[in-house]
Amino acid sequence: MDPLIVPDLDVLRHWLDQLGITFFECDSCQALHLPHMQNFDGVFDAKVDLIDNTILFTALAEARPTALIALVGDLSQINASTLGVKAFVDIQDDNLPKFIACMSLNVSVGVSQEQFAAFMQQGEEQISMVMMEARANGMLFLGEGEEGEGEFSAESGVSGPVIH
Repeated sequence: MDPLIVPDLDVLRHWLDQLGITFFECDSCQALHLPHMQNFDGVFDAKVDLIDNTILFTALAEARPTALIALVGDLSQINASTLGVKAFVDIQDDNLPKFIACMSLNVSVGVSQEQFAAFMQQGEEQISMVMMEARANGMLFLGEGEEGEGEFSAESGVSGPVIH
């Protein structure tokens, strides 16, 4: 078994490299951004960050304003249906509302590379499932001119199940 390490960003970079997970760093934050997660329709950013000895795996999508009430109404079901992922909506005046799904792993007593790999795999599976369900229910904004298969219908008032 790998030794337990309290990782810093350098250790996370090394582990992501060893796992073959592509990442990049931007100038505005210290998070490690995961471009492969942006392949899911609607997801515009995904990242791994280390905050106060907690690894935070986060994916962000822009919520469709017309589906905001349904999305907020489904948050309790989303959070109850996934073991590790917690989802919430961030609303700012000057931007589209953001749908955020994240997983956390406390590493204050140490974590092995094997545990980190399992966390990343579980995080990617569960976060992508939450995002794909929101996308399928027409709750995510895909960009100008893009229409979704699961377009949310304001007339129906029902978005369908978010998580099976």
